[in-house]
Amino acid sequence: MSVRYIRPIAIILLTGAVACTSPTASDGTVVIIQKAAPVPSVNAGAIATQPGGTGVAAATVLTFVLSPSGGVPPYTVAWTFGDGGAGAGTTAAHTYMSPGTFTATATVTDSKGSSAQSSSAVSIASVTGSWNLDYGGSPLTLDLVQDQTAVTATLNATNDGFASGTGSVSNPKVLSVSATFADAQPAPFALTFNGKLNDTVTSWSGTMTGLSRCPCSFTATRVTAPAAVKSSQGR
Repeated sequence: MSVRYIRPIAIILLTGAVACTSPTASDGTVVIIQKAAPVPSVNAGAIATQPGGTGVAAATVLTFVLSPSGGVPPYTVAWTFGDGGAGAGTTAAHTYMSPGTFTATATVTDSKGSSAQSSSAVSIASVTGSWNLDYGGSPLTLDLVQDQTAVTATLNATNDGFASGTGSVSNPKVLSVSATFADAQPAPFALTFNGKLNDTVTSWSGTMTGLSRCPCSFTATRVTAPAAVKSSQGR
């Protein structure tokens, strides 16, 4: 009887881009080459902005959110907001101090240095201009001038004369104004308006006080186009 000797075979698994001219070594070792799957490119993704619509200059705090993918995490994210301002992180907040259309851009870089960008247009308006007030009484036109978060107001009423006052804008899109008829008879009185601006900053609605039948609801519609505030610096 003859006995045949079979030499043991060792198998080596190599992962990655490995070049091998002879898959079987001289000692019988079998080399299996397995190429790693390619790493997908960095994808910055779309920018989500809250609140939506047009922001109010000096008042609305906009939050920008990015969800990058691909590449090799972790990621670093650098923001520019189009007004000289900058930020960092997958979530960044910014307030525009002047009206206009701006471009927010996020640059995403992965741990290997690969990068990608995503951009989004941002619209900002001020409340400066004339607003027609509807509160269920005689028509009134309120003229506003915005300077940063401060607002000055004037209006004329047929029976009570001229009124002036002040107000403010606040986050996210809140406008509050009080105007006093100093020469009204038999006594001076003030009208106050507290409410929210709509997404396009062309309408304002809320609660009015100062008349005997109020508090009552009001709606104001912008007569003139949004105008600039005095500062153009971002924060």
